[in-house]
Amino acid sequence: MADFKKIRARAANRKGGEAELTSLLGPMPDNAAVADITDDRILSTMAERVFAAGFV
Repeated sequence: MADFKKIRARAANRKGGEAELTSLLGPMPDNAAVADITDDRILSTMAERVFAAGFV
């Protein structure tokens, strides 16, 4: 598997540069806020996204 730096560079190249990629990703979440989310909510959101993508 390619390391994250290579994947990020490829994505930036495809989207028109690092600034454009960063704008598409949105703001970075606050670590404290993420730590407060319970495991069941994280799993629920992950499952929702997978099923919405059509991998059923």
